This record gives sequence, structure tokens and C-alpha cells, in this order.
Amino acid sequence: MEKNIRSGNTLDDYLINSINEEKMVWREILKIVVDAILFCAKNNIALRGLNEKIGDPNCGIFLNLIEFASHYNRTLKERIEKHKKGSVLYFSPMIQNEIIKLFGDITRNEIISRIKKSKYYTILFDCTPDISKKEQMSQMIQYVHVDSNGKVMIEEGFINFIHSHEKTGEGLTTEILNKLECDKLDINDDRGQGYDNGANMAGKYKGVRARILEINSLAIFIPCAAHNLNLAGVQAGSTSPEMITFFGTVQRLFNFSRHQQHDGKF
Repeated sequence: MEKNIRSGNTLDDYLINSINEEKMVWREILKIVVDAILFCAKNNIALRGLNEKIGDPNCGIFLNLIEFASHYNRTLKERIEKHKKGSVLYFSPMIQNEIIKLFGDITRNEIISRIKKSKYYTILFDCTPDISKKEQMSQMIQYVHVDSNGKVMIEEGFINFIHSHEKTGEGLTTEILNKLECDKLDINDDRGQGYDNGANMAGKYKGVRARILEINSLAIFIPCAAHNLNLAGVQAGSTSPEMITFFGTVQRLFNFSRHQQHDGKF
């Protein structure tokens, strides 16, 4: 027994070695999983398809990448071939979402860290309903970043989506200030604000613009250039009867199809 203990041949040693070997296998597989998700994220590609079966033509980009990688990695190939329903494989949508969330948290923390380092920033917020018809507000922040080589760059970072419960200037201002406080960004360091030309956002007296200026007079308002161009296009189109008829028909078709879809007829 003493000889086995010294040489590492006891039952405990076998169990520990087995656990360590299994740990190394899953680490190798998880590296491939992470690389596949990063590939999809960098190329703005949807991960999932119509099913979760590896090898099926409709399984989606992520699982197709995993199958592709298995041709060159024996460990991954063996795990896929030996996989049984209900056993661990780390390819499920839940694991994908968990890894994506971790990536998002790391990226968001890095952006906020850069903002704090540069001190001054400009806030950009825009509201739009998502696919579930919930009003959400996108949070973007512009700041100046100086890299390790001394190169100065103006960067614009996406921070988060905020599910908005308000549409008034007062309510939206409260939500914006609460979000900045949550990110530990001082509103007094804000040097600019950019929104669309909606009255609740850009209103001169009761909009978010005006309420932020009451707190910080240095947060200069800059209207959204893309929204201004859109308004110019709308106004130009409204001068032509043909354009009014065409886009009016398109709008009515859209409203009709959306109504039918909500009624379950489509």
C-alpha cells in the first residue's frame, strides 16, 4: 500500500487522473465553441438554424462550424459521435447565449473603462420598438481614446439596450440618468447629447435635451444627421402626388399584413 501511494497507483489517484483528463477534454472543446461563436459575432452572422442536430443542412452556422472543426479535431469528433440525448455537449442555445453574454459584459466593461479614462463623453440615445413591440432605447457613447502608442481616436461604443417604460421627456430623462449612474458615469462630464428630432427627445423646453441642459449646461445638443436627412426626404417626397400615392399604398399594405398576422390569419 505504501508503495502504491508513493508511486501514485491508488484508487484516488486513478480518479483524480480521470477527472483531470476529462477536464482537459472539455477545455479543448470549449475553446472550439468559443472560437466558433466569436467567428459568428465578428462577421455578424446568426448562430442558430431550424434545428439543433449536428450534420443537418438546416442546423445553422454555429453547429456547421462545429462539424467542420470536428474533421480536424479527433477529440471533438469522438465526443460528437458518442453523444447521447441528455448528456453534456456544450453546444446548446443556452450555452451559446451564456458565452455571448460573457463576451458582451467584457466588451461593455472595456468600453466604460475607456470612457472613464478619457473623462469627457457624448451620449447618444434612440428609441424604437423591438420585434416583441416593446419600446427599447439604444445607448451609444462617443469618447476620445488614446492607445498605448499615443494614437488619438474618436470612438463610438454601443453600451446597452434599455427597455423604456416612458415616452415623455421627463420619463426618458430619468431613465437615461439612472443608466448613466448605473454605469458610474458622471453626468457633469457629459459634453454633448445627440437624439432624433422628436419632441420628447429634442424638445426645446420639455424634451430630454432641455432637461439634461438644466443639469449640465455644457452638454451641447447635436441633432441626428441621419434623422434630418430622413425628414428632408419625407418633405421632398410629399411634394409629388406620385410619391404620395406609392408610399401610401405601401403603408396600407404593411398595416393590412400586420393586422392579419396579429389575428393569426397569416
